Amino acid sequence: MDDTLAQVREKCALQLEMYQKCVENYPHNWDKSCVQQKNALTKCSEENVGILKYVKEHCSKQVKDYDDCLSANQSEPEKCIQALKELYFCTETTSAAYRQQHQPTQDVTAEKK
Repeated sequence: MDDTLAQVREKCALQLEMYQKCVENYPHNWDKSCVQQKNALTKCSEENVGILKYVKEHCSKQVKDYDDCLSANQSEPEKCIQALKELYFCTETTSAAYRQQHQPTQDVTAEKK
């Protein structure tokens, strides 16, 4: 996860900075005031950080289920614990699969020495 965040910081620095500044400027209603900046950061991240795109594609059902649950239970988000767990397990499993597929291959000649 730290590696993913580092990639977002590296590849979407401007969008991240703009979103952070907006949140700082609107501490009481940032969730409504900073939608444009949030969307720009999300778009940049998904387009430039491969693992995020991969997870979003493979966990779209869990993301939707969790978002739907939160929308339906805004005053009682604890009702969405199970949906959050399912999303967490999907993202962890998918992230591990992505990392395994994208591991740098070791130099075969180095192994023979």
